Amino acid sequence: MLQRMDKLTNALQASKTATFVRKRWVNALILCILGAGAWARTTAYGNFRLSIGMSDTPSYITSSRASLLSLQIFTSERLFTTNILYKLANDPVNCPLTVVGNPAVGIELPRGILPCFDKIVLLQNVLSMIGWSFLALVIARWLQNPLYKILAVIIVLTFGFTPQIAEWDSILSSESISLSVFSIVAGLTLEISQRIARDQNHRSSATTKLLTILWLVIFVLWVFLRDVHLYACLITIVMLLPLALMNKLQPRTDGLLVICILTGVFILGMYTTQKSPRWELPLFHVLDGRVFSDEGMVNYFASRFDMPRDPASPEYAEWFSSRGFRSYGIFLATHPGYVITELMERSDYLSEGFIQPYFTTAEIPSRQKLLNIGQIVHPETNAVILIDVILLAAMYGHVLRHPNARQWAWIWFATWVFGYACMSATLSFFGDNIGIHRHIFPAVETLRLLLWICLLVNMDLLVQKPETITTVIDESQILTQVKE
Repeated sequence: MLQRMDKLTNALQASKTATFVRKRWVNALILCILGAGAWARTTAYGNFRLSIGMSDTPSYITSSRASLLSLQIFTSERLFTTNILYKLANDPVNCPLTVVGNPAVGIELPRGILPCFDKIVLLQNVLSMIGWSFLALVIARWLQNPLYKILAVIIVLTFGFTPQIAEWDSILSSESISLSVFSIVAGLTLEISQRIARDQNHRSSATTKLLTILWLVIFVLWVFLRDVHLYACLITIVMLLPLALMNKLQPRTDGLLVICILTGVFILGMYTTQKSPRWELPLFHVLDGRVFSDEGMVNYFASRFDMPRDPASPEYAEWFSSRGFRSYGIFLATHPGYVITELMERSDYLSEGFIQPYFTTAEIPSRQKLLNIGQIVHPETNAVILIDVILLAAMYGHVLRHPNARQWAWIWFATWVFGYACMSATLSFFGDNIGIHRHIFPAVETLRLLLWICLLVNMDLLVQKPETITTVIDESQILTQVKE
């Protein structure tokens, strides 16, 4: 009997030692990969303070002059978060914008170190490094197989640190910071959802609650970076509501509180958008390019929404200000066939390379190699959406056969990302008729990123064994019984 107990004790100790070594080995390798990625990102693209303006940059500067204590900080030409950021460079004398690229007229210039703006672009580069590293680390943390943990870090860092995304960090616009902050939001979303799924008693720990507060703060700042982010509130509310109303879920109060806060943020965003001039120019482009270029559209808007047929008339100006935004929104919401047809006809936007066209890159010696590597993880094909759907369906199929709370957390997260990305791509496409390539870029790249996340999760699920009921052996009780 004593020999059997000794063998059992030795086996338990050996198992613990093997698990400890395996986990520490994988973690050490992941940290090395993160360090190598940070070094490559820091050295590959030149000085982090190099920047270049674009056609919209002056509007960020002007809008940032609104007072922090006034409603204008929300209702000016640009949104709250970019207004805060560009306060670093809103002095027209000490902060001249001397380097501006404009691909529309063929102007592509070398980047420069611009006074004041160097602080903004430094922040963009640092946020990019932090955001993509954080997302890679969180994804790896919640995968089970060591191989896929390592692959997750390599793929996500490659995705964020190759020119397809990294070069946008030098441009004075909202795209860079939008993607970087989203990577942080996505990482926190995954971490919180997995923590809640892991808690067997369905009670949120103090750490989870603190992470939720941090997520709310960063999420709200991200929402007020671009108008289209506002609709991520709706996606999140819709996906949280069933969970918050489940009787078995203890964080019900927490969930309802988050939903109330997000509802308030959405209402504030819609109100300030209506009170601001931000929607006027995009809507003018849309009506001019999509409605008045089609006789049938003109007839429909005139009969259904009482739109004057002469865009130069005072009656049209009044209609545009009072009913134009709402009428166009109602039309899109009630004509899904039109939406799908237009997206299919211009599906080339979903398969573009999104290489920045604003500054020259001769000073980046390894750029072509970096571009070639980037093309591997940024697939330029419309098939990305179909592949995302297939991989999501595979995840749902697996968890229905082998129910598991943590796998449901993966599915919730992936569905949340997919829903936001699809809504963002659609609204960006129909929200303006000028600059669609730049506007749709973050959403399409999010769909491409989701492909790799879903693929890694599916592969990780394939090598996992279904959970079995295990009996925990108390060694102290065994030894006591043996002595007796």
